[in-house]
Amino acid sequence: MPFTRTSRRAADSGRVRETRRHGGRLLARSEHTWPGLRLELSRWSADPEGDGLSFSDKHLLFVTFAGATKRTEAEIEGAPRYVGSDFAGAVTFIPAHRQRRSWHQGGEIDYAAIWLDPALAGGTAFRGFTNRPDPLIHQLCLALRTEAGSPGEDADLFVHSVATTLGLHLARHHGGPAAPEEPRALEGARLKQVLDRIQDHLGEPLRVDDLAATAGMRRHLFGQAFKQATGLTPHRYVLTQRLRRAAELLTGSGLPIAEIAHRVGLSSQSHLTTLFRARFGQTPHAYRKAKL
Repeated sequence: MPFTRTSRRAADSGRVRETRRHGGRLLARSEHTWPGLRLELSRWSADPEGDGLSFSDKHLLFVTFAGATKRTEAEIEGAPRYVGSDFAGAVTFIPAHRQRRSWHQGGEIDYAAIWLDPALAGGTAFRGFTNRPDPLIHQLCLALRTEAGSPGEDADLFVHSVATTLGLHLARHHGGPAAPEEPRALEGARLKQVLDRIQDHLGEPLRVDDLAATAGMRRHLFGQAFKQATGLTPHRYVLTQRLRRAAELLTGSGLPIAEIAHRVGLSSQSHLTTLFRARFGQTPHAYRKAKL
């Protein structure tokens, strides 16, 4: 096995939160951070061949978008040794506080690294793995890459929805005996306060942290409890309310469509038109004309 011996001191006793050595060389890199989730988008070459090391107090995912390596060997603490290659669609999962040593030879890949707050996944026991297909994680990572390239309104709400889905997926499919933490119910007066806050601030950016604080809940529990109460993620619920408000303004006022888009918290008339047509099957102009 071509690994060089690596000291565990960096990962011992919780003193170091993160250690990262890529091996090979980075050709391009960008980083994007939201509450509970950090995304790194990179192009990387395995030439020259070399050892890699990863350790974090967060769950760490690698997702390969394109390219391949000639050979990859990897070992995650508590998981079987992997010998094979990186390939498009491959997913690697390194649970929090586990070290992964790797060695790569030949090839070039485009990939994403995601650091995920462990609280979003609940539980304490996870099984790491290297280079397995996981279509859901791959699609969620593509959505994050798109969001990073062109952030939309309510980016925080959208990323929180993706992060929560990632956490639940990891807990369900790659967790050990420990069960995810059960969310507190969101109901009655607390639910009404959250829904009222959304209605009162539809024309402004809405952040998950603010909604969770209104509910008196921790961020990672809020998303699950909100969906249980309403049937929708916070992001989807807010979008639905923005479009409902837009429909009311189209038929109940003479405001220009561009102004309506602004009043419901959307960036432009064209953005409103795209979302409105997808929901109601008509453009805002056609909807207004049909209702008058």
